[in-house]
Amino acid sequence: MPHIRQLCWVSLLCLSSSAVAANVRLKVEGLSGELEKNVRAQLSTIQSDEVTPDRRFRARVDDAIREGLKALGYYEPTIKFDLLPPPAKGRQVLIARVTPGQPVLIGGTEVILRGGARTDKDYLALLKTRPAIGTVLNQGDYDNFKKSLTSVSLRKGYFDSEFIKSQLGIALGRHQAFWDIDYDSGERYRFGPVTFEGSQIRDEYLQNLLPFKEGDEYESKDLAELNRRLSATGWFNSVVVAPEFEKSRKTKILPLKGVVSPRTENTIETGVGYSTDVGPRVKASWKKPWMNSYGHSLTTSTSISAPEQVLDFSYKMPLLKNPLEQYYLVQGGFKRTDLNDTEQDSTTLAVSRYWNLSSGWQRAINLRWSFDHFTQGNVTNTTMLFYPGVMISRTRSRGGLMPTWGDSQRYSVDYSNTAWGSDVDFSVLQAQNVWIRTLYDRHRFVMRANLGWIETGDFDKVPPDLRFFAGGDRSIRGYKYKSISPKDSDGNLKGASKLATGSLEYQYNVTGKWWGAVFVDSGEAVSDIRRSDFKTGTGVGVRWASPVGPVKLDFAVPVGDKDEHGLQFYIGLGPEL
Repeated sequence: MPHIRQLCWVSLLCLSSSAVAANVRLKVEGLSGELEKNVRAQLSTIQSDEVTPDRRFRARVDDAIREGLKALGYYEPTIKFDLLPPPAKGRQVLIARVTPGQPVLIGGTEVILRGGARTDKDYLALLKTRPAIGTVLNQGDYDNFKKSLTSVSLRKGYFDSEFIKSQLGIALGRHQAFWDIDYDSGERYRFGPVTFEGSQIRDEYLQNLLPFKEGDEYESKDLAELNRRLSATGWFNSVVVAPEFEKSRKTKILPLKGVVSPRTENTIETGVGYSTDVGPRVKASWKKPWMNSYGHSLTTSTSISAPEQVLDFSYKMPLLKNPLEQYYLVQGGFKRTDLNDTEQDSTTLAVSRYWNLSSGWQRAINLRWSFDHFTQGNVTNTTMLFYPGVMISRTRSRGGLMPTWGDSQRYSVDYSNTAWGSDVDFSVLQAQNVWIRTLYDRHRFVMRANLGWIETGDFDKVPPDLRFFAGGDRSIRGYKYKSISPKDSDGNLKGASKLATGSLEYQYNVTGKWWGAVFVDSGEAVSDIRRSDFKTGTGVGVRWASPVGPVKLDFAVPVGDKDEHGLQFYIGLGPEL
C-alpha cells in the first residue's frame, strides 16, 4: 500500500510539472541590436514546453545569456529573474532582466606572419582587417580572422601552413582583450606536370587546355578553371583533376592527375513542340561528341513542320593550340520552305573559323556556298551563291534560365560578287540586340532592336532566306510570322532590302514564378527608306519561369493599321537572349 501511494505522488508531481511548463513563457528584457540577436540565437534551442520557473531552468537560461553576451565582449552581465502572475486568460511570464555591464575592449592585436605570408599581398591585406584598439571585443572577428588565414593558404597553395600560437587573452580586471597569433604559412607550392588517365583524346589537346604553365604559383581558381574547361569540351562524362600531395612535400612542386571517362559515343534526342510561327513541329537530333582522338564532333538534326522542313549537320574541329576557344566548323543542309508567298528549296554548305575571346565576344569568318530554287510572289529563280562573311557576337546573363540581367548582341557582314562565281552581287549587313534588366526584383524590362540592309543591283536573284520579313513572335507581334514586307503588283510579299524593328516589354512578378507582361513592338521592312511604312503592335502576356526556361503566352493586336485587324496569339518556350 505505501508503494502504491508513492507512485501516485510521483505521477501527481509529473503532471504538475508539465502543467507549469505549459503555462509559463520566457521573456528577455534589457537587450537590443546585436546583443539581443546573439542571445536569442543561444536561447533558440529551448522549446516552449521546456520553460519552467524552477531554479534549474533559470540556471540554464542564465548560462545561455552569458554565452551570447560573452561572444560580443560582455563578460560580466547582471541577470535577474522575475515570475509574473498570469494575466487574464494568459500564462505566467518568467522575465530575465539583463544588464550587459562594462564591455571588454580590444587592448592589442598581435599577429606575426612567417614564411611566404610575410610578403604575400593577400596576407598583408588581412592584417588591415584587424579591429582597432579600443573597440568592443567580438570573438567572431577573431575566429573569422583565423579562418581567413587558413582560407588564403588553401587558395594560394601554402599547404604546409600552421598556427605556431593562437590565443585570445582576456584580462577581466582591466576589461581588455589581446590577440596573440603566430602564423607560419610555409613555402608556396607551384604547379607541376599534369597527367591524364582514361582519356580518348590526344594528350597534346588536353595539355593545351591548361590555364597555367608548369612552374606557375598554385591558385585554386586555376585548378577549378581546368576542371571547367575539360567539362566544357563535351568529350567526357566525368572529370576530376586533383593534386598529388604525397609527391610534392619536399620539392613544393605539385603534380596534378586528371581522371576522366569518355562521354557516350552517340546521343539521340527527339521531341514534339509547337510555336505560333510554324505550328506543330517534330524534331530529332543525333550527336556524336567525339569522332576521333583529335576531338572532332558531329551533330545532325532535322525539324519538320507544315511550312518548313530542315535537315542539317555541323562538324566541329578544335584547333590544337586552343581546343576550347578556337575551332573550325563545317555546316551544311537542306531546307524546304512553303510559307506565305515563299516557296524555296535551299542547299547550303559553309566553312567557318571561330575565336571565343576571354571578354565573352565570339568572332568568326566564314565562307558559304548555297544553291537555291525559289518562287517569291510571281518571280521564280535559281541562284548559286559563293560568298564570305564575318560575324561578332556576345551573350551575357545573370539569374539562371530566366535572367534578371543580360544582353545579347550579334553583328554580321556578308559579301557576294560575280567575280568569283556567284550569280549576283550583294552586301548584307545585320545587327540584332536584346537587353534584359530588372529593378527591385519584381520589375523586369526586355528590349529588342533589329536592323538589316541589303545592297544589290538585282534584288530578284537574292534568295528569300537573305531577304527581310517582319512580323511574328520575335519581331512585331500583332502580325503573322513574316507577313510584313513590300508587295508586288499582285499583292504578293516580295521581301525587303531594309529592316528596322524594335520592342519594349515590361514584366511584373505577380507571384512566385508567374509574371504578367505588357509590350509594344514597332518597325518596318521596306525596300525604299523614303517610303516609310512602320507597323506597330501591342498586347499583353503571361510568363512562367519553368525548370527548362521561360514559357510565354502573348496576345497582340495591330495598332492603326487599316488593312490588318484581329487578335494574334503567340506561344513559345526558350531563352529570351
